[in-house]
Amino acid sequence: MSLIKSLATAALCGLMMASSWANPHRLDDSLSYTVPPNVQMQWMPLKSGQPYAGGMEAALRVNIRIDTRDWVGRSGRVYMVLPRDQASNIEAVWTTQGRLQAGRLVSGERALVYAGPITAPTLEDQLQVRLRSNADWQSNTRRLNFHFELDAD
Repeated sequence: MSLIKSLATAALCGLMMASSWANPHRLDDSLSYTVPPNVQMQWMPLKSGQPYAGGMEAALRVNIRIDTRDWVGRSGRVYMVLPRDQASNIEAVWTTQGRLQAGRLVSGERALVYAGPITAPTLEDQLQVRLRSNADWQSNTRRLNFHFELDAD
């Protein structure tokens, strides 16, 4: 077997193994809710050189309640996910009360919010979230489909 064929085979095997390790399980967060339930984006002041300069922003509180009962006694990593959609990108930046990790993500990404043993049937916290978008925001209403995924160890 040629060296190039061997390297290609090894790379393919590596990709297959990596994809089997990252097997996210979507978690039920249907008991989570936002305060206020509907948020209106507001224009940000123009400041040159700033990301999202002249864009839109909103702030809200999210009471997180994630069902983890099927995973009690195991370890893993929980990610918050914001799928990409057809509208302008959204940036979410949040702080927490300490159970989950603070962080940042942009449409199309996922961000680690918890890593370690799952010891209770629910994972709960309260997030203070700031949403930002570029000035190309074009909708009066838009549903953001955040969700949570678990990569079990």
